[in-house]
Amino acid sequence: MQVTFLIGNGFDLNLGLNTKYEHFYPLYQHAPEFSTSDPDILKFKELLGSDGNYSRWADFEAALGAHTEDPPLDREDTLRKCFQDFKRQFARYLKAEEQRIDFDRCGDEMAQEFASCIFSHLKYLQPHPRNAMQEAFASQNLLSARNNTYHILTFNYTTVIDRLAERVDLSGFLGSSLGQIIHVHGTHTDGMIMGVDNLEQVANPRIFTNPRQQRLLLKPLVNQQSGPDTDRSAWACIQNSHEVCIFGMSLGATDATWWKRIGQWLAARPVRQLLIFSRGHNLDPLFPEDALDYQNSVQDRFFSQTEIPPDTWEDLRDRVHVELNSDIFHLDPSFTIPPAFISPPIGNPSPPVLAAK
Repeated sequence: MQVTFLIGNGFDLNLGLNTKYEHFYPLYQHAPEFSTSDPDILKFKELLGSDGNYSRWADFEAALGAHTEDPPLDREDTLRKCFQDFKRQFARYLKAEEQRIDFDRCGDEMAQEFASCIFSHLKYLQPHPRNAMQEAFASQNLLSARNNTYHILTFNYTTVIDRLAERVDLSGFLGSSLGQIIHVHGTHTDGMIMGVDNLEQVANPRIFTNPRQQRLLLKPLVNQQSGPDTDRSAWACIQNSHEVCIFGMSLGATDATWWKRIGQWLAARPVRQLLIFSRGHNLDPLFPEDALDYQNSVQDRFFSQTEIPPDTWEDLRDRVHVELNSDIFHLDPSFTIPPAFISPPIGNPSPPVLAAK
């Protein structure tokens, strides 16, 4: 049996790392460590602040495309300069955040718990979805499989998952193994990819008329053309999987390529199962109907990002399982130092609202 996890920023946030856009942006804007005298970069920082705060990285990436009609993002040369400055400084910030974890003290214990979460992820589900998925796998004689491989496609720039995987002792997990660990968008030290999914998400396509220009902002194009061949390897993991799990991702439009691919994968065979871990905000446990509505809204959000015809959504809904507020991947790391950069307060942004469209 093969399972592929797609893991996003929610994983690092679970660890207590300050990796939200709202953690970094005030520092990029005001902290002396990130100061600059370049007038284009100063204008870029001002432009980012004109929209207020973005609650998700996907919102920030969407804003980049929307602002390509505004100086300094309306020209290729200044867009490149400003965007690369942002990525360079963000990479520096992420390295400092990751270094806070004391892997010498807690790495081995975290690694075993991480592996347990991956290999036994179904135990973190409510009985109804867990039973449904187990029945589906039993019908394919997969529950008794002796060789279960779990791939991880991480959309994070940190290398926490890699460092944990190196420490995993598989002797306690007979029949299970970690397969490929792929950084879909690179890391804070190599191949960092950030931007939008396609030209439809760019307000000013006139500055993206050839592949060299498009590589500045189109994530899938960079993946498809880069040396590591990340795109092909990641897609192969999904195609060969019986189950795909999504954790810590917002299902945002700037990663639409991946949601379309997973939709294609799901619809191709009736035995495939998709599991989405999601945070249900402000849900009162007294009202189960609200939780069910929220789960449906997550399903609809996923479907709306795919190319699956709306009149077939109901036929697939039983194979898209949404688990709310699971305690999976709470690994409880030890920290050696406080945050390297102290973020000034910026208010209390409202959580994203998941809707059908």
